[in-house]
Amino acid sequence: MRPKVALVLGGGGSRGLAHIGVLRVFEEAHIPIDLIVGTSMGAIVGVSYALGLPAEVLAERMTALASRNVFGMNVFSARGRQRAVESQLRLAMAHKTFADLNIPCMVMAVDMLNGEEVALCEGELVPAVLASSAVPAVFPPVELHGRLLADGGVIDSVATQPAFEWGADVVIAVDVYPALETENMWIDPISAVMGFQIPFNLLSDKTLPSMMSSLWRSFRVMAWYTHQSRLRAAPPHVLLRPPVDGYGSLDFKDTQSPIRAGEDEARRHLAAIEALVKAP
Repeated sequence: MRPKVALVLGGGGSRGLAHIGVLRVFEEAHIPIDLIVGTSMGAIVGVSYALGLPAEVLAERMTALASRNVFGMNVFSARGRQRAVESQLRLAMAHKTFADLNIPCMVMAVDMLNGEEVALCEGELVPAVLASSAVPAVFPPVELHGRLLADGGVIDSVATQPAFEWGADVVIAVDVYPALETENMWIDPISAVMGFQIPFNLLSDKTLPSMMSSLWRSFRVMAWYTHQSRLRAAPPHVLLRPPVDGYGSLDFKDTQSPIRAGEDEARRHLAAIEALVKAP
């Protein structure tokens, strides 16, 4: 009897397109997936795949959505942006529940009232995926099950612990959260999120960072510490880290490069993955 395999897909906005490349390689190599745990973009990709959309179709649909700037900041209202994403999700997930999935899924969110990590695995898909991908300041929180929920990445962008708690024997995680040391230390938050560089002198003088840059760096340090601590507490058997650090969370101008990065990273670890998922 082969081991139960969980695939954990992390959050990271446009960087999460790398998940599609990983799934493409898993399809080609016939790597079994018994459970998907997704956060934010990982939830969108994971649930779509578990509904039966092949990786190739997912790539085409994400490219089409990006060309219409569905995930961008072109809509002034956060609620308006969320409605645009919701309308696209409903095209594939309308009236579907977790019970309709071909692969069991768990999507991660956070309760914005008490800070509790929330695993969603029952009920209608669209509200759960919206909650998991409700990035603070970009989208409003989602009211669900009597809670006010936001992006699970606020606590843990690569939720390996829930995969183990759900009984996985082998956990493969895809981490697309940007490493702290790869980022310009005093980048402003707009540049970091949107994926373009505002000239340094516009927001600060030549020697000191601006207030916003300092606050953003402080947030990134805290988030990175939590991210690394959570991975150390529940290390996956295989950790894939596609080289997508250079993309902003809402930078969807190039969808193919992150997908290829995911493919390349999956192929690099394929032999180790195949050895783990074989029946003893």
